[in-house]
Amino acid sequence: ILFLSNPFDSKPTPSMTGDFTPLAPTLIPADGIATDHGLGAADAPVVLTVWTDYQCPICGAWANGTEPALYERYVTEGKLRIEHRHYSFIGEESFAAAVGAECAADQDLFWDFHSRIYANQSGENEGAFSAERLRKIADSAGVDLAAWDSCIADPAVRAGVEADAEEAKKLGITGTPTLILGDWMDSGIPASDDLYARIDAALKK
Repeated sequence: ILFLSNPFDSKPTPSMTGDFTPLAPTLIPADGIATDHGLGAADAPVVLTVWTDYQCPICGAWANGTEPALYERYVTEGKLRIEHRHYSFIGEESFAAAVGAECAADQDLFWDFHSRIYANQSGENEGAFSAERLRKIADSAGVDLAAWDSCIADPAVRAGVEADAEEAKKLGITGTPTLILGDWMDSGIPASDDLYARIDAALKK
């Protein structure tokens, strides 16, 4: 079942008071490396699919630590492509952030927005990703705000985020982050050496 409206609509979003200036992202991809929801060459020999929720703190650790390390070690060498998928289950702010990311993707700025979201995580359902804050993050990522505002109100975009969640459930994903590489799937963040060994083994196939 695909919902054309936000399944969290009945739950109010708290607001955080005070001025908010978005923090800079940990990962800033070089020109041409980030395309759509992928980070890395389209013909990279190994593809790692990562399912995340923007409010998930472990996902934040992945995006701010492990992902930049993979970027430097494999992505910039043309060996790995990281594909992102949404599994927004923690609450309204997760859903709203994912919709915002999709609308940034429409302007070829998915990774600019995605990285800034994780740089500005702060609690779950506490207002860190309120509409006002998401708009400031979008602005810091360089999106055209008029087009972005129109996009986030589009039911089709919202349905797409829900479709990702439905796909995650079909795959048996129950938490985030979940990593998929070939026929291997794991939740959480593997030890760096274990993850590198798995990628290296895939590169040898």
